[in-house]
Amino acid sequence: MVARIESEGLGSPTHETTITDALNAIGGVQEVIIEKGAIHVTYDALQTSEKKIEEAIRASGSRVTSAETDSETPVVHSGSNLEARKPGKPL
Repeated sequence: MVARIESEGLGSPTHETTITDALNAIGGVQEVIIEKGAIHVTYDALQTSEKKIEEAIRASGSRVTSAETDSETPVVHSGSNLEARKPGKPL
């Protein structure tokens, strides 16, 4: 899963480091990128949630102004026994 979160105070290197450190301390967070006024967090939805990520940002002293989550498209590796499911095709 990837969360895109907008927060006030981005742009200050010290503040961004505080946010990054807080997010990296959460189990399941895989990557944190701050760019263009937003925090992009890639995480394992089985280990954490967008709510916990937002709470960590707030705990670091920032205010969350908006958030959205996208699920990553699953990748089927060649040689696996899995077949890509097409819309309308039964499981």
